[in-house]
Parts: sequence; C-alpha cells; structure tokens
Amino acid sequence: MLGRTEWFTYRIGGWGIAAKTWQGWAYILGAAAIFAILAALPLPPKPKAILMGTFGGVFILDCIVIMAQLGKVHDERERLHQLIIERNCSFAAVFSIVGAGFYQTYQHWADPGAGLPFDPFLVVVLVIMALTKFCSTLYLRWKQ
Repeated sequence: MLGRTEWFTYRIGGWGIAAKTWQGWAYILGAAAIFAILAALPLPPKPKAILMGTFGGVFILDCIVIMAQLGKVHDERERLHQLIIERNCSFAAVFSIVGAGFYQTYQHWADPGAGLPFDPFLVVVLVIMALTKFCSTLYLRWKQ
C-alpha cells in the first residue's frame, strides 16, 4: 500500500475516500501530477495508454485497500454511522432498480409482442446484489 489509511476518511458525498490530513492531499495531488506527466510524455499512443492504465490501476487498487481498512482507524461511532449510511444507500439502490423496472413495464404495457417489458439487466443487477449479500453473510458467519 502506497497511501496510509490514517491520511483518509470516508467521503461525505459519493463513494470512495477523502483526504483528512496534508499527507492525504499530497498523496492525491502527487498521483494527479504523475498521471498528468504520463499523459504529457511524447510517446506513441499504445505505450502511453499502457503506462497510464497501469499507474491508474495501481492507484485505484491502493484506494480500494485504503477504503477496506478505514474501519480500523475510525472509532465505533464513526463505523456505525458509516454502516447506517451504506445500508440506506443499499435500500435506495434496490428501490430505485425495482422502481425503474416497474416504470419500464408501465411504458411497454401496450406492446406485448416486444419481448420483456423491462430491461433484463435490472434483474441481473438485483441478482448480483442479492448474491453479494448472501456470500458476505456466509463469510461473516463462518468467520465468527
């Protein structure tokens, strides 16, 4: 891990991490500077894309590792608040996806020969969410 978990906190808006110390800001600005330098290099497009993709992938992977470890540097109250926020976001996502399916069904109700009255990808997303919850529950119960 290149960045330190203590430099970051949960984002208020959206998902991801936010810098909470000067070191976190330096890490983010340094990564942006390296990305800009790579973009400005006078290289052919393919090697430049490989370099930028590799650096971007390492940076994103590092951010995911930091996000996964944020619970270790926050107190119990902050962790509980984050869990409530994530639960509410999950509920909102499920209700939005189901609502979109009902809306699409309503729109296509008059055309019964058009196949499914809604985008089947909505069902795929709901199944993936349910499988993720199921696997996470099994893992946590096994870990106890």
